[in-house]
Amino acid sequence: MTGQSRKFDAILTDRIAIIQAIAEANTVQLRLNQKASGLMVLDMKDARDGVSDSDHEGAQSRNDAALAENADKITRLEARLSALDEELEAAMKEQG
Repeated sequence: MTGQSRKFDAILTDRIAIIQAIAEANTVQLRLNQKASGLMVLDMKDARDGVSDSDHEGAQSRNDAALAENADKITRLEARLSALDEELEAAMKEQG
């Protein structure tokens, strides 16, 4: 089996799993963006109310870190999807 490409169904199964993981990561990214927006609104309210010590800075920093980490995850998953697409294309050329 050395030198032979994987079967189409195995590649497509892996591709579906990666697409599902990307969808999940995009959902997380949307939630984190919504949380960031909510924290910004709370910061504006604190500024309007003259509150100088706020717990929102720590939460915003944690959320920003989670956003960056999740964006990296999405990039890695998209790279894996691209590699699978290339593998699928090569398998199609090999067979056809």
